[in-house]
Amino acid sequence: MKRIYLAVLFIAILAFSSCAQPLETPPPLPTPPPDLTPPSAITGLVAGNAYDKRVNLWWDKSAAEDFDHYNIYLNKAEMVDVTGMKPVQQIKEIATCRYQATGLEDRTKYYLAVTAVDKSGNEDIKVASISATPMPMPRGTKDPDIDVDIYQSEMVWAGTTLLPDNHNSTRPRVIEVNMLGEIVWQYVLPDNLKQYTNPGFDVELLTSNNILLELPGKGVYEIERSGKVVWSYLDSKVSHDADRLPNGNTLVVFGNKDQKSDAQVKEVNPKGEIVWAWYAKGHFDRPPYDNIYDDGWTHTNAVSRLPNGNTLISPRNFNLLVEVDPKGEVVRTYGEGIFVEQHDPEVLPNGNILLANHDRPHRAVEFDPKTGKIVWQSAGFEQSATPVRDANRLPNGNTLITGSTKIVEITAEGEIVWQLALKGITLVGQDTAGLGFYKAERIGIAAP
Repeated sequence: MKRIYLAVLFIAILAFSSCAQPLETPPPLPTPPPDLTPPSAITGLVAGNAYDKRVNLWWDKSAAEDFDHYNIYLNKAEMVDVTGMKPVQQIKEIATCRYQATGLEDRTKYYLAVTAVDKSGNEDIKVASISATPMPMPRGTKDPDIDVDIYQSEMVWAGTTLLPDNHNSTRPRVIEVNMLGEIVWQYVLPDNLKQYTNPGFDVELLTSNNILLELPGKGVYEIERSGKVVWSYLDSKVSHDADRLPNGNTLVVFGNKDQKSDAQVKEVNPKGEIVWAWYAKGHFDRPPYDNIYDDGWTHTNAVSRLPNGNTLISPRNFNLLVEVDPKGEVVRTYGEGIFVEQHDPEVLPNGNILLANHDRPHRAVEFDPKTGKIVWQSAGFEQSATPVRDANRLPNGNTLITGSTKIVEITAEGEIVWQLALKGITLVGQDTAGLGFYKAERIGIAAP
């Protein structure tokens, strides 16, 4: 009986198998098209001489989501297409947006380009190259009181640094130092001018390579590199800042013990005639500003002419900046409740304002006038290096900041890549303001 049951079961299975429909194999998935789209072109390319057969290169970070690496190209001829060219360097880290080319020939122009390559190997071969010419570093004389103790050549915007130096009150001078801190040029104030260095001993390099000096309580002088005075405007009511305008006129500030009856800013033509002036009393002789006094009513310490023809002014004691039109009318004020005894505002290409702020601790800040907020700031300076009175944005995005005992160049992330400091000298009390560094400007080296 068992055998009959098994035979019947076997026959049933065969019958079911013969009737069952076979399973269909699913069609294969379509093959995705290959990725042939290269990352967008690199923007923000900036190159500069790094001295002694070297060139530094910076660029904006790639926005490619499937980023793999950067290719760096270098050539003695301008590049518009890198097809078939071999990169001199590949950089895998997307946030590393800098490169130093070494072993180059001094006084030879080089062209550099950067591309982004994605994980499929796509690369935009059409490029816009940028040129730079390595030059030997100008050499000078070491000063035992001044020392450069930080210098990362691959991260700095190289050049010389021009600054007034009166840490030795018996020998105030203007000096130009190289990246090693060696003095490559200096102008020692003559005996009849030595007393006029406070408050706000300002210097500016002119396009003629002459130097504009503002000597507080005395006047403004233009000198040749030989020390010859070629122009002057004598006025005991000047202090802190003087700027040469494109039309040949000079903007000067008066904030040292200024009174309400004084003009805080004057524009002077080459003949020494006052062609424009601004009086703070027209807008600020009212509460809460009318009864302020701290080394002057406004203690105005900076002025600059804006591209729109208006003038940006820094009345330090009011803790704000003021923009005035050519008629002297106030257009807008900036920084109320944020700025504290601000110094040396600089309008950046993006419209933001960079300045030294005396909040605690002193630091450099970048202020967005559209939002009224600080969008970047440096680390605070230690008490021994205050006051901080100058901040300049360099072409590579670094910032040069001047404290009383040191001048630093920092990256956007805050890393110190260059530092010049007084060596073995301690300034105490009023000496930190009176004898310390006041302002400094970096001078790039022009190609031959």
